[in-house]
This record gives sequence, C-alpha cells and structure tokens, in this order.
Amino acid sequence: MKKFSTSVNQKVNEEPKVEVKKVNEEELFKSKVMDLMDQFLRVQTYGPVDRYLRAGNIKISGKETFLEALMSIMSDKSQKETKAVLESLKGQITDWKTLDNKISELDNISESNIDEIKHKNKVLSIYNKYGSDKKLCVKMFENHIEKIEDGENAYMKYVVCEKLSTSHDNPELFKTISEKYLEKSKQLGFSK
Repeated sequence: MKKFSTSVNQKVNEEPKVEVKKVNEEELFKSKVMDLMDQFLRVQTYGPVDRYLRAGNIKISGKETFLEALMSIMSDKSQKETKAVLESLKGQITDWKTLDNKISELDNISESNIDEIKHKNKVLSIYNKYGSDKKLCVKMFENHIEKIEDGENAYMKYVVCEKLSTSHDNPELFKTISEKYLEKSKQLGFSK
C-alpha cells in the first residue's frame, strides 16, 4: 500500500523511527515517586495570610532528600536479604572466612551510605537556603567549613560535593565548594 498525504496527494516517506531509551529500574522508580509526591503532597497554611506570604513562593522542600533516603532504605533491605542468603550458605560451604568477609563488606557499605546521606543532606540544606545568591551561598559554605573540626567530616563532605558537581544543576558551585572541603580536610591532617 502506498502512502499519500491527504492534502497534496504526494508520497510520504516512512514514518520516523522512535528512539527508545533504556531506563534502569532505579531511575524509573525515582521518577514515579517524584510524580506521586508532586500529585499528593501539598503545603497548607492556617491562619491569616499577609501580603508577603501570598507574594512569596511556597513549595515543599526536601523531596529529593526524602527520595534518596527511601532509595537507601530499599537498598538496605536488599543488602539484608543478601546477608541472609550468605548466612544460609554457611551450612553448605566450608569456607566460612570468605562468607564472613563478604558479610562484613556489606555492613561497611551500608554504614558508609548512611554517613554519605547525612553529609549530603547537610550540604543540600545549605544550598537550598542560600543557593539563589551564589556569593552568599559560597560565604555560608565557607562559614560552615570554618566550623569543621574533624578532617574525616570535611573529606566526606568533599566526596559528596564532588558527586553533586556531576549530577546537580549548579556544578561550578559544588566543584568550588568541594575544593574548599578538601583543603579543610588537609588542614586538619586527614588524608585518604
């Protein structure tokens, strides 16, 4: 069957091919949860509303942080299931040392994820408060960096800022801040 356009009776080439992107399950889950939060969560105010509140922008903050925590909980559950399988293998396999090493490795991963999420929440909370003005935001990060007394804490925030610089919408700011955190961790004598 030949295809013709209805308006000028001219042959039409084949339809353009639709490009299908492969999306991993984690990204799909994140997008669906974000859509659900957008649909069902709302901010409600009680009492009088003055002109400043009506003129301001009201939104729910922390949706991304909530989603990261939810994803962490789900991965923690899968790690517990993996540990249960490894424990059950101890009865069948005589090499217990390898299994114990793998179990301790899973424990270390979950502890580091919890620490990373805490540091990420702190960094994002500063950014969410002061991110609209870049100079003020950098100044507030510098004030926060001055208060840090633990080199490992500064290094963890450096790692978080490096990850944010690749995935966030303001990579230059997070790259600058990550360098300041790294400098502070070196000042405090932490090296990794």
